[in-house]
Amino acid sequence: MQISTKPPLSELDWFAGNKDALDVYRRLSFIAHAWDDLIDKDKAVDVNSLMANLLIYLPGNPFYRRYEPDLRGIFLGAMASYMAANIMEKSGDAHKVELAHFLRYAIVNAGAYMITVTNGLERGAEILVEALPAMVPERLADYMKEHLNADQVQV
Repeated sequence: MQISTKPPLSELDWFAGNKDALDVYRRLSFIAHAWDDLIDKDKAVDVNSLMANLLIYLPGNPFYRRYEPDLRGIFLGAMASYMAANIMEKSGDAHKVELAHFLRYAIVNAGAYMITVTNGLERGAEILVEALPAMVPERLADYMKEHLNADQVQV
């Protein structure tokens, strides 16, 4: 077994040094977390920052403007997926709850797209291997335990 001695990639490395892409990624992360916090009512949300990100900073970003048509399509699917996940996680059905965990992170596809357009297909895939665990820190087993009875959890 060979141990890698390469340092981990920074978020800026994920986007091949493109600071505008990193800015979009961070703003999308903020927006997605704020939306989730508003839905779950578990954390206070700085609504002024949310609105500024949505109406001023994100649309003003050069990377966002260049890739907006593609990103908007990804956002549409991610929004529907997140909304479906919120319904499915309350179902009590183990398979639906498992799918809900997958669906609630559909916005990660925007990050995957951005990594790929800044790095190319092959390098993008290599970066995603490292970036995805950071982008989706919640483990399925923990999510299942939170949303199901203990006897229903099998991961």
